[in-house]
Amino acid sequence: MSFQPFDISPNPAGESKRPHLSVFRFASFQSNRRPSQAPPAYSVDDAVVTRKQLHIRVLHWLRIAIASITFLVSIVIVACSATALKTYANTQNTAEWILPLWPSTVDLRPTHALLACGIVLAVASVFYLVIALAPTPLRSDRPLNLTFTILAFLSLFMTIFTTVFAGTIDSQLSNSTQAGTLASWTCKWQGFGPVAPGRFTDICATSTAALNLVILMVVIESLSVLLAGWGWWIGAKIKREAREGKGEVTHV
Repeated sequence: MSFQPFDISPNPAGESKRPHLSVFRFASFQSNRRPSQAPPAYSVDDAVVTRKQLHIRVLHWLRIAIASITFLVSIVIVACSATALKTYANTQNTAEWILPLWPSTVDLRPTHALLACGIVLAVASVFYLVIALAPTPLRSDRPLNLTFTILAFLSLFMTIFTTVFAGTIDSQLSNSTQAGTLASWTCKWQGFGPVAPGRFTDICATSTAALNLVILMVVIESLSVLLAGWGWWIGAKIKREAREGKGEVTHV
């Protein structure tokens, strides 16, 4: 605040010169006041960027959740299949004078397929989690979406093929007395409890669990494919809105 000097010495008439309010300059108050400003306009580009960030964040965490579930389930599949194979290896070699526990032909292809499927799913999920969480060049939108799409289709194909392959062989050999798979042969003893030979109930449980988990993974990987398609649709929609957007908007 600025003001002009004034004289306070008494005048010849004996009257003091008191400052009047008019001597103060209030121009400084007016000059320092800023006129009220309206909030900045919300452009179409800002709306597109905000919407894009929201969708990308949702997609990012949904994909991480799917990949984490896939990894955990695949580890269980590998553990069940490996346990069944190890138990079979420990019980197949018996003395010649003991009645053999297994048929002359044991088809291990279904168990090997389940084991391979679990390994592929585990590797694919870990690969995606690494590139999605680590600061790599593939973490940008389009490469990450492409990577997730490829892995989703690969995992879906593996789970469908393994389910059909293992289920078909098990059903074909379920009634055979000369050959069988680990599941078809050992599950014939299901319900006999302690009298089942050679931990057959354990092999039946682990083999069945591995196959059921692969069937569950068919559903999960189908959701992954749908999620990948949703990501491409969102990207195309955002690009279209960015090209067609003109003027200003007040809300998203």
